[in-house]
Order: sequence, then C-alpha cells, then structure tokens
Amino acid sequence: MKGKGKVTQLKNVKLGDIADILNGLPDTKQLELAQNAGATTYGFIQPNHLGVFNDLQDALEIKRQTPVADNYLIRRNDILLKRLNPDIAMLINEDLSNTTFSSNLFVIRVINDYDPAYIACMLENQGISWLNSNIVGSLAAIKSISIKALAALEVPTIEQEIQKAVGQLWLLQKKRKKLLNDFMTEDRRLMSALTRSIAIRAEEEE
Repeated sequence: MKGKGKVTQLKNVKLGDIADILNGLPDTKQLELAQNAGATTYGFIQPNHLGVFNDLQDALEIKRQTPVADNYLIRRNDILLKRLNPDIAMLINEDLSNTTFSSNLFVIRVINDYDPAYIACMLENQGISWLNSNIVGSLAAIKSISIKALAALEVPTIEQEIQKAVGQLWLLQKKRKKLLNDFMTEDRRLMSALTRSIAIRAEEEE
C-alpha cells in the first residue's frame, strides 16, 4: 500500500542452492552377499518405512563389506522423499545410529540459514505437486523424480523466525492427525466390540 511504508517482497531460492540432495544405496537384495564376520551392519530405510504422520517405521538391517560413507548415514534434520510417486516429505527429528537409505529415496540435507522443518513443509504442501506435474516421459501410474528436478524446485525465502514457526506448526499438524487417527481407530474398535457382545448375548438367550 502507498504511504504505509515499504513492503518486503518475497523471493524464491532454488532447493539445490540451499541443500545437498543425495540418492541412496541399492536395495537390500544386492547387499546381502556380505555375510562374513567382517561385514558391518546398518539400518536401512526404504520408501515403505516413511509414515504419513512423520513417523518412521522399523528399518531393515543390511550387512556391507565396504563401509558406507558418512554422507550416506541418516542425520537428524534430514528430509526423506520417495523417488517414485512421492506423496509425503519426512523430517528426521531424532538421532539414528548407523542407518542408511535406499536408492528409491532422496535425502535432502538443508544447508545455510534455512529451517529443515520449514523446507519439509513447503516440499510436502507445494513442491510435490509441482514435481509431479513437471515429469516428462514417465508412465502416468509411476512418477519418478530426479535430483535435477528437485534441485530446480523453488522455495520462498522468509525470515528464519517465521520459518521455524511454520515448520513447528507443520509438525504439530502431523501429531494432531496421528492422535485423531488413533482416537478413531479405538472408537471403531470399541463400537465393534460392543455390537459383537450384544449379538453374542442375543444368540445365547435364544
């Protein structure tokens, strides 16, 4: 508005300029050959381990004769994204020991002054639809994104304090959805148990 002071204009920054983007290791079937005593055991995250509530399901274990480079070990604040048919972004919010990830996953490791939860929020709510709509030459049923496409994704730049607030709201939303889902599941279980009990009692009294 005129006469009301200068309005700050938002700018976009490419994800590749503010994050390292890594593709993971071949899946376990190719890694199970290293079974001798000298092999190192790692946790191994696959796409089906990513929960919709930002909850990580139990990882597999793999053995490798050659140690995994530190870059390919999962760190706190890493963002995980599926390479095929991406639907959610997952933020690692706790330390994981000796855990690596599948080649069907990307790890987005934010650098510079950007909040990882904010980037995960924007990626899940805005970026995934952009990525899916810009895929060329893929079958409609299977959409595969690339590091190049991810790196080109534009993210709005806002003050770090606001980034943190948005990221925390996104994480709280995940927790609320998890609580609501658990409540609805338990509610259905109780109602099913009640009606089953009534039906059994009616049969016994016939």
